[in-house]
Formats: sequence, structure tokens, C-alpha cells
Amino acid sequence: MNGYFVKFGNWIFRYRNIIFPLFYAALFVPSMQIFQNSTGLLLGAFIIALGVAVRCITIGLEYIIRGGRHGKIHANNLVTGGIYSICRNPMYVGNILLILGFGVFANSLLFLLLFFPLFLIIYRAIIKAEEAFLYEKFGQEYLDYTSKVKSLIPDLRKIKSAFKGYTFNWKRVLLREYNSLYLYISGIELLMFYNKVIEFSMLVILFVITTVLYVLMKMLKKTRFSDYAKNTEK
Repeated sequence: MNGYFVKFGNWIFRYRNIIFPLFYAALFVPSMQIFQNSTGLLLGAFIIALGVAVRCITIGLEYIIRGGRHGKIHANNLVTGGIYSICRNPMYVGNILLILGFGVFANSLLFLLLFFPLFLIIYRAIIKAEEAFLYEKFGQEYLDYTSKVKSLIPDLRKIKSAFKGYTFNWKRVLLREYNSLYLYISGIELLMFYNKVIEFSMLVILFVITTVLYVLMKMLKKTRFSDYAKNTEK
């Protein structure tokens, strides 16, 4: 059974850039509401912000590239220090918080009962596939790591020691996350319009402001951050 789950995880990993956007599209599927007031917006925005914060902290402190090569899982070395001494998959924790937050923000009962659990199953498959790869490559070193650090549940008792000696790299965060941040903010604006929180004219204004900031960041990357971007992408 685990073998098939790992194969499924590898398949999902290969096509994740096609599959995951479908979950965000599912936010706009008509559904019964959870809240009858602004509670969903406030709670959802808080969870989204928490997810973004987790991702930014991970990238800013010690980002590891496990994005794969040619659609396959890849890792040059085993990173176990810093934030990875608290949780083995902090980026995935951030992503799970984000998708949960968007479901609450969209006030969609269907999304939280159907699509969010499906998202968790898919993510679990990817994690299993990554674990199989890391065990095959690093062996006992990886087993020792997994015995001390949980996959998705952070050990908050280790925060102080985990962050000690690390400097937050805000340039890396901007370079790695500005595309994602643009999509998150645009998604929030669309959901607010879809749920009739804002009118179309306000949507256009917000979208223009968001897009201008995105373009400015893209220009900044090509000018002031050009050399730094080349180094971080190696």
C-alpha cells in the first residue's frame, strides 16, 4: 500500500503546478456558507497571514531547494538545523495554513468538507514520496532526523534554540515569494468581489495597485537584485 502511495506522491509532485491551482479554483464553486457575518473574512485573513508568515520565515532563515529536477524530487543535502529542527516540512505547514485560510475566507462549507481534506491527502502522498527519496539517499542519517523531528507538527519548545545564530534574509524572501504574494493578494481580492464584499470598481482599483507593486518588484529583481537573484538560483 505504501509503495502505491509513494508512486501516487511522485505523480502528484510531477504535475503539482497543474493540480494545486485547481484547488484555488474550487474556492469559487457555489457552496453553503459557514458564517453569516464577517467572522469568516477575519478568521480566514488571519490564517492566510499565518501561512504566509510561516513560508517567509522558512525562506528567510534557511531555505532548502526540494523543487525537483525534470519533475522529480531532488535534494542536494539533508538540512536539519534552524527551522528544520522544529518541523521537517515547514513550507508545507505554511501551504496547508494558506489553503485552509482561503477556504475559511471564501466562507465555503463545500471547500472545507471536501477539497481541503483532499488537499491534505495529496500533500501526505507528496511527503511520503519525499521521505522515500530522502531515506534512499541519506539512509540512517535521515532516520535519526525523523525520530527527533515530526513531519508537520512543529515542536514550539525548540524555537529559541532553532533560530539562534540565524539572520533573516529579507532579500531572499522578496525574490522567492513576490510571485506567490501577488497570487495570494489577487485571490483575496477576487474572493471579496465574488462574495459581494467589494464592488467591481473597487476590485479594479485594488487589482491595479497590486499589479503595479508586482511589476515594480519584478523590475527591482532585474536591476538592484539581479546579481543576488543569480546566486540564489544556483
